[in-house]
Amino acid sequence: MTLVKSIDSFVRWLNENVCNQILLKVPDDDRNDSGYDVEFVNPVAYPLYFPGKDRLPPKVQSPFPGIAVQLIEGEDDLLKNNRQLQFRLCIACWNPGTHGEEVLHTKEDKTAIGGYKYYNKNEKSYERNMQGWRDALNFADIIVREIENTEYIEGHRIIKEKGIKFGVFTEDGNILDYYPYWQKWITVSLESGLSTKIPEKYKELL
Repeated sequence: MTLVKSIDSFVRWLNENVCNQILLKVPDDDRNDSGYDVEFVNPVAYPLYFPGKDRLPPKVQSPFPGIAVQLIEGEDDLLKNNRQLQFRLCIACWNPGTHGEEVLHTKEDKTAIGGYKYYNKNEKSYERNMQGWRDALNFADIIVREIENTEYIEGHRIIKEKGIKFGVFTEDGNILDYYPYWQKWITVSLESGLSTKIPEKYKELL
């Protein structure tokens, strides 16, 4: 299988099997306070890069939330006639805080379980906070779970003996802060047969 097909296959699998399991906020860089009309969408997976706003696929409102499926490294074993590919999945989502019905307050109520009742003061209310990282981690948990529960992705074997790695983007040991955008990465290795066979006249030399 060619490299392009391998990337496209992984993107397709994520869109069809993972992205439909979670809803995340659509970014609005001009309004992120109480004036933001909260809208949720399924994330979208893209090959290699997040597209610019002028290069979005049809019916996609924003590059985020999404996953960029990046091929980091590959290796062909010419004797075993197989290929191993290491992918990095870059997750990005947007969340400046809690909006509307997400903003819950507590009121003491002895009749309620735990002694408190939760309520919302105003559907247009807004509380700025740094809790958006939870969106990125929840999305990552879904991706990792689906990969761990799958043996093959579009004809590629998941190399489970290499495990799955994940983390946050850092620089000089510090977690990068792009508030209100939140990022995370996951790496996984896949295996497939080589796209080209060794010519017969060379096989006897191997």
